[in-house]
Amino acid sequence: MKKTPYLILLILIFILSCAKAPKKFTQIPPKPNNVFNASFSQTWSATLAGLEWIKWSPAFTDKKEGNIRLREAYVYRKSGNLIRAYHWPPIEEARKSGIDDYLEKVAYYDNSIFDPNKAVFSQENIEIKVISLSKLETKVEINYKIKPYLSSGKFGNQVRSKGYIESLLLQKIREKLKGQPVSLGDNPQVYGEIFN
Repeated sequence: MKKTPYLILLILIFILSCAKAPKKFTQIPPKPNNVFNASFSQTWSATLAGLEWIKWSPAFTDKKEGNIRLREAYVYRKSGNLIRAYHWPPIEEARKSGIDDYLEKVAYYDNSIFDPNKAVFSQENIEIKVISLSKLETKVEINYKIKPYLSSGKFGNQVRSKGYIESLLLQKIREKLKGQPVSLGDNPQVYGEIFN
């Protein structure tokens, strides 16, 4: 009699181990942070408002094609503040400028402390494509290009963006569309404060 509960337990374990696990329902993957539940027109307007917030003017817009190209900008330091200008920095300002800390924040950039050929300013471009996926779903693709200008008087290689500026712009678009903000990672900082 005492062996019966053990025998039943063993039979149950055997049956359960042989049974097929129920099929799991496939989860729908989350939408990328650059897809918005909004019409093309709403997203287009929110994108332009986001650009105004980051204080970067468009050079060209084509709403029909969904293209926005920003003015070529130069970022340098003047009197300790980061400045974005749409013209080549004056030579005397460029000599005093140093933007390694800024480049390390926005790009995959590593300049050794012992390297005298440091970045003094950067040339930057952004191209944006607003793409209608459906009547109420729109994607925003951002192509941010950064090229440091070095103290040697030459441009360095183009550096790859870390997504910092793109995240700030996408966050502002989402806010304008009354959605949840995009995660900024470990170091959220208001971009508008950088270029006052």
